[in-house]
Amino acid sequence: MRLKILFIFLLFTVYFALSLSLESTNAIGLYLSISLGLFFWGVIEWKLFINRRNAENRRRLEEQLAEIPHTQSLISNDLLNIMLIDDVGNFLYILQRDSLGEDFSIDPISFSKVLEVALVEEGEIVILYPKKGLLGSTLLHAQDVIDEDVDEEDEEDEGDVESIEALCLRIVVDDLINPILEYPFIADGHSFEIDSEEYIEVNALCNEWYQKICIIIKRYEHTNVAVRLWQ
Repeated sequence: MRLKILFIFLLFTVYFALSLSLESTNAIGLYLSISLGLFFWGVIEWKLFINRRNAENRRRLEEQLAEIPHTQSLISNDLLNIMLIDDVGNFLYILQRDSLGEDFSIDPISFSKVLEVALVEEGEIVILYPKKGLLGSTLLHAQDVIDEDVDEEDEEDEGDVESIEALCLRIVVDDLINPILEYPFIADGHSFEIDSEEYIEVNALCNEWYQKICIIIKRYEHTNVAVRLWQ
């Protein structure tokens, strides 16, 4: 398939180059028409190839996820980040990888070990549960630093449309090796205007899963002790 697409674009280059070397207006128009036709054909074939590859990658991923017991799932568009909830076995999974060729590290997290969750936008905690704990203490400290470093030159004009480039869930678990986990909803150079439909949908999805994690924490809140930042 790739060789076919490469051959199409090669023909486009040849016909386009020939159109530049001709003197007859009719011949130039003909060769330009052929080259444009080949170009759009190549673009269509490339998009079909990408769609088929993405569909195959998603099919393989769904086959892998079928082997993991879960009742709810959240899969990022790039297939690199996955969150699973097993409401029967009471386990949470956050699966992440750097590329499609890598395998996920599958480590189930018991519901009872989920201590805190926060919705983080542009590096700042917007909402968190419970209010007290590691993330809550960090939020207060970070807010003090922000208040001290505010400069009028960095303030945006009110007429400018604000865009969001980072949105994630930050989860604290009872694990000394990896206590803070993140699931990104907006990352890797993507950005959304705050009043766009895309951002509204992503933000709603993030809030939905934030509420799910809050429910998990609430179930075991009477046995969990909030982690507090050392003074």
